[in-house]
Amino acid sequence: MAMEMRHLLLVEDDLTWRDGVGQAAREAGFQVTPVSDGTEALAWLSHRPRAQHPDLILLDLLLPRVDGWELYGRLRTDARLRHLSVMMMSSARCLPPEVPLGGVVGFLHKPVRPEALVLELMARLRELPRRTEEWPRVPYALRLPDASLYSLHSLPDAIRHAVRVHLLRAAELAATELPLASSWLMALPSEKPSLLVTVEGVRVVLEVDDDACALTASIVIVPSHLHRG
Repeated sequence: MAMEMRHLLLVEDDLTWRDGVGQAAREAGFQVTPVSDGTEALAWLSHRPRAQHPDLILLDLLLPRVDGWELYGRLRTDARLRHLSVMMMSSARCLPPEVPLGGVVGFLHKPVRPEALVLELMARLRELPRRTEEWPRVPYALRLPDASLYSLHSLPDAIRHAVRVHLLRAAELAATELPLASSWLMALPSEKPSLLVTVEGVRVVLEVDDDACALTASIVIVPSHLHRG
């Protein structure tokens, strides 16, 4: 599969890392299109036909303006872009998610040197199975009001990543058949359709708007011991 994924869209705001990863990837035989953040990535993708889309988006999660999680959510809710494969990367030492995310083929921890990341990327791509066709329904959009974003940013990096993964997975499940209860997702008994996502003690209430095909994080409850000082 590594041979199939030749064109990388590299989304990285750090110029040193963007140049270093780009150079190492080109030396490894990849075609690389570098962009600085999610806004630039969306603009680049919107002006190109599917035939010119990258084989893989190498996506840093911590970005200005539109961050990596928001960019992923927009890709998944755009029928024209949701076929794209994404490899996420972060300096946070977070484990891969317990739940799968559509289109995400893996997570990479950013090492000291960009060249080491490209070597790890190539090794991971060789291990991947061929991608199968996905359920055709588009996931619900995930809306995070400013107050909810502020609460999430107060979390340690690894836990914040885990919560965002589970919220996005809930948005994907909302377009299909939601389980009434699981270890992390359950429907709340309320007048308006609502879901509760629980990860590492963090609880997020999602209001379900089936007409708009959207989930809104209305309440985020963070245990006091998880707030970053």
